Amino acid sequence: MDSASSPHTARIVSHMNSDHTREMSYYLRHYAGASARAASSPQLRDLDFQSMRITARGGDFTIPFEPPLTGWAEAKGRITEMAHTAREALGLSDIVITTFTPPQGFGLFVFCAVIFYFVCAASLPWVVPESPAWPLLEAGFPGGAEGFCRTVKTIFWPVIGIHLIECYIFEGRLKKHGVEKFSGVWWKWQSACFFEGLTSFKRIDGVVAQKTAEKNAKKQ
Repeated sequence: MDSASSPHTARIVSHMNSDHTREMSYYLRHYAGASARAASSPQLRDLDFQSMRITARGGDFTIPFEPPLTGWAEAKGRITEMAHTAREALGLSDIVITTFTPPQGFGLFVFCAVIFYFVCAASLPWVVPESPAWPLLEAGFPGGAEGFCRTVKTIFWPVIGIHLIECYIFEGRLKKHGVEKFSGVWWKWQSACFFEGLTSFKRIDGVVAQKTAEKNAKKQ
């Protein structure tokens, strides 16, 4: 029996739509060649021994079982195997990051220091001889107030460039661990990376290590 009216079908459809939308997006991206955007918000409409019919943002897709299933007892193993194959082909990890971890310790210090630098850069139009800041900088900054202005201006574009490059590299970490581009979690991690730099790499690697350890502990 492989009709849509099968109770097996209803059970599988309900389970996949409830708990495995991420895996269905993998199917669409790998087996149907859909983009990440087109494969978003997937819903399993139906399946039989020959294929799965999935609706997503990019339209309706049919993902064939190759070879066809020989019975419903085979469905779970085949669906799991297909998800693993698709994930591996896409270069994605089985460790998924769904939350943001804020900076702490030295990372927080770097975060605040970079923000302070940008505040200094934004305030340059008001750092003039008549301003209250001028005599303070003359007394406390190497090179005086003019040295302060010159230093802030000189390093502005190198700072921007370095931090944008770090964000570009960091995108690979986020993509590998299933963080959807332009989602709330993505913006938080990328914003932190822009201001922190390398310490955000260490923090996200720590999150992955912790999740990996928890996953391995469950297998024991």
